[in-house]
Formats: sequence, structure tokens, C-alpha cells
Amino acid sequence: MIRIPTLAANVTLIKILLVLICLSLMACTSKTESRVDQQKVENLIKFAEIYGIVKYFHPSDEAYDLDWNKFAIYSTEEILKCETQEQFSQKLDSLFLPIVPASKFEGTSTDDSFSETFWHHQGVGFGMKKNGLYFSERLIVNEATDTLPYRPKLGDAMNIDVLEDKSFTIPIVLLRNESGTLPKSNPNEMEVLNRKLKKFKIDENGLAFRLGNLINVYNVFQHFFPYLDVLSIDWQQELRNAIVGSFVDSSKSDHVTRLQKFTAPLQDGHISIDVIGEKDHYYYPPISWEWIQNKLIITRVWNTDLNLKVGDEVSKVNGQDSKDYFDEMESRISSGTKGWLRYRSENESLRGKENSKLIIQVDKREIVLKRNMHNYDRDKGIKPYEKLHNNIHYLNLTLLDWQTMEYLLPELEKSNGIICDLRGYPNGSERIVNHLLKKVDTAKGWLRIPKIVFPNQKKITNYVEGDWTETMIPAQPYLGDKNIVFITNGSAISYAESIMGFVKGYKLATIVGQPTAGTNGNYNIFTLPGNIQIKWTGMQVLKLDGTQLYGIGILPDVYVEKTVDGLINHKDEFLDKGLKLVNKKISAANIGNN
Repeated sequence: MIRIPTLAANVTLIKILLVLICLSLMACTSKTESRVDQQKVENLIKFAEIYGIVKYFHPSDEAYDLDWNKFAIYSTEEILKCETQEQFSQKLDSLFLPIVPASKFEGTSTDDSFSETFWHHQGVGFGMKKNGLYFSERLIVNEATDTLPYRPKLGDAMNIDVLEDKSFTIPIVLLRNESGTLPKSNPNEMEVLNRKLKKFKIDENGLAFRLGNLINVYNVFQHFFPYLDVLSIDWQQELRNAIVGSFVDSSKSDHVTRLQKFTAPLQDGHISIDVIGEKDHYYYPPISWEWIQNKLIITRVWNTDLNLKVGDEVSKVNGQDSKDYFDEMESRISSGTKGWLRYRSENESLRGKENSKLIIQVDKREIVLKRNMHNYDRDKGIKPYEKLHNNIHYLNLTLLDWQTMEYLLPELEKSNGIICDLRGYPNGSERIVNHLLKKVDTAKGWLRIPKIVFPNQKKITNYVEGDWTETMIPAQPYLGDKNIVFITNGSAISYAESIMGFVKGYKLATIVGQPTAGTNGNYNIFTLPGNIQIKWTGMQVLKLDGTQLYGIGILPDVYVEKTVDGLINHKDEFLDKGLKLVNKKISAANIGNN
């Protein structure tokens, strides 16, 4: 007799099978991680520590002339071959002793023929794309530099423990004469190392490529990221996690994603990591979308043939729940505020290669979108300027240029109110702020580039400080007596936040909207092997009152949220709130005059 399982039994069986599948997948992940030799991971961490200090703070000629990008990848491959700690120790010697000579040079800085030398970084320029604000130089001690209170002295060194009974000593001050830095390395050893590096071929799909680049990136931020001290993260642990993950990765594309996830916890909205040239070939589908009231909503449709309308909710993207899809996307984005994170993810989730497909689900309908639009095509139709009811003028500072703004100034002088829209990046018309100022700007020192001479950002006591006192001067006609509102949100980053900082700091207007991006300051750029370019914030920028801007942004006086109903009814709820406030002030003034 054959027994046919009941429906309940079938359901139970299915549940058991699903649990077994989940356990199997978890076991696979666990096995993958367990296959990573933890001692080798710790050796790579130790190598990373030595690598960064020697590269940026050991002032020898040998270190200065080295190809550090290739050295990181070559060395990583060599370290991975080490099976014992003794082999690892010996490998460190063979890698670094040609660059950090072990022999002791018998000389003193009091000898006339010798001078002390050390690395001095303003931000950092060594290994970076040239930038006038940021630079690195090996300073030679003379009458001027010897008075620097923050400089290291001869004998200052970093000691890194390698084994229980062995440490690696890295001097950060050396002696030099006309022949260069002293002591000199063994020329044969240096020749052998350079020959090996020249012969070494980088495999962009290889493990050493991924690990070497990670170590490079780690050290840039470890020694020079100006906000590392205010973050509640263990940066070395982040490196450890990224190293383990790199053993699982298998392609250059995986590696770029790993670098993005590695730097995301830094909360730096300027950070972008891309293969050079790829962004130039991105295309977009004929829609835009935003997260509104916790739903992914279609906000614009450029192709009328699509069975889509503004206000439609997207429940799935490429077969995945929309929230899960964006969680993964946002795990790769470094951002100081939620507004900038959403702005970036809403844009980057749409972009891709020309004619590639994006499959979305709306009302249980599956719709296939083709990426065939350039991003600039999608901005058409936005008004830069409009004269509204009650002689109120709307100015979109992200679109208006200064020539147009100058033409409008006589009209603005007669206006009852002005609404300036800075949801994004200014286009030159932001100089209207000068026409709102009644007194000269007196805020000083809110732009700060650290002067760094010790590893790990220790003993930083000196900064190059800057301000805008020479440019933020009152201009005519004076418009500060009008009813002024500024609209902003998380898409306002960097220079836009400087402008909003003046509006907030000098109380030039009522600010309506949402917090800005929380990231300001000139960015720095470096390029890794594989043509992977990384942008990041290289300086500190404070609010005008000296308080922290990073990760906070400029906060609105009146907070506004979009609604789906407002979108469907073609309302700009930020602008509506600004109009309401201006009209209320006009009414109050009229009552007062009567």
C-alpha cells in the first residue's frame, strides 16, 4: 500500500528542505571564510602598517624613488607565499631593508656637512594627482624649518613588532648631504628589488592585485583622512574584513565593489571609486525615481510609450525587493547624511551601459526599461527663474549663471520676496549672497588643512587655515531687507554647503527643506593600478561658528518631506512651504504698515 502525503505533510517537507538549503548556504560561506588563513591575514595587516609608514614618513631617497603602487602588489604576492612566521619575518627584511637601510650611520646633525630631513605633508600630495592646496615634501632642516614646533627630531622612529622577539624600526628623520640621504642602502639589493618590480606583471583579476590596492587605500585614509578621529569605527578592523572578503572576490569588478564597501564607513560624501573612463559611457532609462514616504516612486517619465506614470510605486528591481536592492546599492556609497546617500543611490541605481536593461515591477506588472538616455537629457524642462504671485521671485541657483542674475538684479530690488533654490550644486549665481550681506564677513579659520609630520595623524598641532573674508563683501543693490527663503536638501554638497553655511551663519534667510550632504572641502585624487581612481575629502571644513559640519550638514529652519500625493498633483512641496513663509511675512508687514 502506497501512502500519499497529506498537504500539511508536503508543506512541512518543503519547510524542512528550505531550512536545509539555508544551512547549506551558511556552511558554504563559513567554509569560504575558514579557508582564509587567519595568520596570513594578520601578516598582511602588519605589512600594511609598515608599508604606510615607510611610504609616507621614511624620507630616504630609496623610498622616494620607489614605485609604491607596484611594490604593494608585488610584496603582497610574496607575503602570501610565506608558510611560517619566520619566513614572513625574513620576507619583510628582504622587501624593506633596501628601502630602509639597517646599517647605522655614524654622523650627527651638528656636523656642517649634514642636515636633517623629514617628510612634511600639507594634507597629502605624494602619490596624489597634483593639487595646489595639497602637497608633500621632504623638508631639509635649516634656520626656518628648525623653528617649527611640531617637527620630528633626529632619532624619532616607529617600532613595529613583527615577532615576539623582533621589531622593525623605521626612522622618520634622516641625515643628508650633497650625495643624498644617509645611510645608503646596499646598491645591489636595491638593484635587485627594482629589477623584480620592473619584471613583475600585474594580474588585474589576481588576489595580490586586490590586496595590494586595499593596503594602499587603507594607508591614505589612516594617515591623512581629516575626520578619522571623529568616526566611531575601527579602521584596521575594516581593513581586516576587506582582506578576508578579497579572498572571495574573483574579478576586477568585484574588487571595485569591495573598495567601495571598504570606504563607505568613512562617511565622506566626496568619495567616489570608479575605473577611469567608465562613467563617461553611462546611460539611463527614461525614468527617474525617489524614495518618498518609504516607497520607491516614479517621479518622471520621458517615454510616453511606457505603461508608467508619475506616482507609480516600484516594488521590485531586477527581481529583487526594492528595499533590498537599495540596501545593497547604499552599502557601497560613502555619505555623511541620509539625504546625500539617497541622492546618490537614486541616481546610481539607474545608470548602466548603453542599451542595458533594467527590469522593474509596478502593480505586479513587469516592465523592461532600456538605458538609452544621457543624464543631461533628463534635466531639460526645469525652470531657472520665475516671477510668482505677490511679486515673489524664484531663483534656481543650480541653473542660473551670474550674467543672468545680474540682469535680474533691478527686478529683485523691487520684489517683495526672493526664494533661492539650492537643491544641488551652484552654477555661479550664488554670488547673490553678497547682496544679502549687510556687514563684511569676519568668520576665520573654518577651512583647515592639517600639516602632518608623524604617522597615524599623531601630534597634529598646525593647520593651514583659510576663509572667504576677501570675497564675502556686501554688494549693491542690497537685498537683505527682502523676505528671503533658501530651499536646500541632501543633494547640496561641498561648495553648495559653503554657501548655505553663510546663509545659516549670518541668518540671511529662512532655510527650508532638509539637511545638506555634510561633506565640504576640496577633494584629493589618487589612482590605483587598474586605472581605479579614488576621490576623497582632503581637508577639514567647519561651520562658521567653529562647530562640526562633517556628517551633519547645514540644518534647515523648517523641515519638509515630499509626499506621493504632492508629486501626483504636480506640487513642489519645498517651494510651496517657502512661498507660504514669504507670503506670511508679507502679510504681517502689510498689517504692521496699516
